[in-house]
Amino acid sequence: MPRYTLAFSPESLKEIERIILFYNNASKGLGARFKKSLLTELALIKRNPLTRSFRYGEVRFAVVKKFPYAAHYTIDEDTHIIKIQGVFGFSQDSESNWKQRF
Repeated sequence: MPRYTLAFSPESLKEIERIILFYNNASKGLGARFKKSLLTELALIKRNPLTRSFRYGEVRFAVVKKFPYAAHYTIDEDTHIIKIQGVFGFSQDSESNWKQRF
């Protein structure tokens, strides 16, 4: 199995920062717990990105355990890069957000 590298779209980094800030404002330390859970999930998909389901088109998603969010990503098999395109809440209309980006 090839080694994969993670890359983040600028939008996904902003979303992650916003989510962490939201959780930190809600309860001390909750943002750190979200970040840890997200990093755990990202490490899992880095090891084997093909295990997650397709959300739409070529976009897969990985659910962040204990939080209502999922990382949406694409895989470039030629370069072995997993691009985190966005981190969306379950209540967000991620498909319309996705379409607005491209």
